[in-house]
Amino acid sequence: MTRRWLTPLALLLLSSGVVQAPAATAPRGVPAATSPRGVPAATSPREVPAAASPREVPAAASPREVIVDTDIGDDYDDAVALALVLASPHLKLDAVITSFGDTALRARMVQRLLREIGRTDVAVVAGPATPPGTRFTQSAWAAGGPPPAAAPGALGTILARLRAEPAGRITLIELAPETTLGAMLARDPVAVRRLAGVVLMGGSVRRGYGPTPGTNSDSPSIEYNVRRDPAGLRALLGSGVPVWMMPLDATEVPLDDAARQRLFATGTPLARWLATLYPAWADSTGGSREPTLFDVVPVAWLLRPDVCRPVPLDIVVSPAGDSTVGGGPPDAGVCLDIDRGAVLSLLQDRLAAR
Repeated sequence: MTRRWLTPLALLLLSSGVVQAPAATAPRGVPAATSPRGVPAATSPREVPAAASPREVPAAASPREVIVDTDIGDDYDDAVALALVLASPHLKLDAVITSFGDTALRARMVQRLLREIGRTDVAVVAGPATPPGTRFTQSAWAAGGPPPAAAPGALGTILARLRAEPAGRITLIELAPETTLGAMLARDPVAVRRLAGVVLMGGSVRRGYGPTPGTNSDSPSIEYNVRRDPAGLRALLGSGVPVWMMPLDATEVPLDDAARQRLFATGTPLARWLATLYPAWADSTGGSREPTLFDVVPVAWLLRPDVCRPVPLDIVVSPAGDSTVGGGPPDAGVCLDIDRGAVLSLLQDRLAAR
């Protein structure tokens, strides 16, 4: 999730047209010795997948196995992103991690959704709780329905899953501040490096929050997710895990009233769920009732790599949460623009079918 601060202030195969970077510009893979950013290296080449080019979607079988890490329940875009994952047959959702703030209530919200749409095969795990960053706008829906069993802890559950699966099989879709992921890296960086990669929403490189949904300022902002846990993103970028980053530059995708009404009118179970959640979020904004689909972009890119073209960059994260371009080797593939129409068409088509 990201928030707009109103102050003055995919496997889609490589044949899908994604341009590969030259070998010299590939992001750091797993180093042979301790990483200069402090994460120990793996001790066996069979423990980790090969590093991927920062321009290509991480390789995977079809359907691609994914885990979603979300701070669902505050802003609206997390729910839309999760709905797109669930509506996409090319993605196999293994687990949902809830991170940041009241992670237990976030887990209960996801459990209720999965129960109501008949997807109890998906594990739901709660990351470490933190002080809240903003209002949990959908808390009433999250707390409704029969109370489920408490979600197990994310760290032990997900790390055990990564150790048990072949390296390179699971892709993490990271939509929340990296509080849980940072804790996983601190506990077992070798297990985390078994991920095929991390596709995340976060940061602001050249452009920041604009004054209205779907617009950008001409200069970077401190983006919400990174602001809440800059150390977590810094640890990820130094870990050797392939990272694809969708910052504010590429995630200002507005869901205007006409597009929202078309989506809700499909009447599918996921569309009805989104229609149910919308008023609670909209009534809380105190301003525009038009959601920005920040968190939908990483999912859309996995499904349609042509919606944006990642550029290999060295991203430096400051203690305050700035995400600037450094002069070192690339540590992420970063999208700096987005085909908004393609994202919205994909969302409409997938939710209408499921």
